[in-house]
Amino acid sequence: MTQPARTGHTRAQHIPTPASAERRPALLRAVGTSPAAFSTRAAEAGAPLTAPLAVGDLTVDLEAYVVTLGGETVQLSPRQVELLALFLAAPRKVWSREQLHWVCWGDTSRSRRVDVQLCRLRARLGLGLFRNVRDRGWALQAAS
Repeated sequence: MTQPARTGHTRAQHIPTPASAERRPALLRAVGTSPAAFSTRAAEAGAPLTAPLAVGDLTVDLEAYVVTLGGETVQLSPRQVELLALFLAAPRKVWSREQLHWVCWGDTSRSRRVDVQLCRLRARLGLGLFRNVRDRGWALQAAS
């Protein structure tokens, strides 16, 4: 009997979500990327991450990797918190898939993970925060 093909991921590379706010920075470092590297890449891309990041009653605390909506904590993965922080830090910027890959994951591989994470963010937050800019990427939806 043959063994199933391995995906190349080790147990140490898996981040259980939602992880507690105290464990998230340590878990990110364990998989080879740190919140400091994310902040550096975000600043290089034109999105300085200054606290607090907020729009309406939605707030992102990058120090603790916590998102609150209407005073209630929303359970998001670290990548989802980072994506949301980018959009809030540069509300007028249109982010391409490649830019989001580079800032959040540290690579520019061709995949749909940005699309998947944005879809999950929309579902979890229940807000129409993002708009698609055809052939360009995504931007924060203007408040109406």
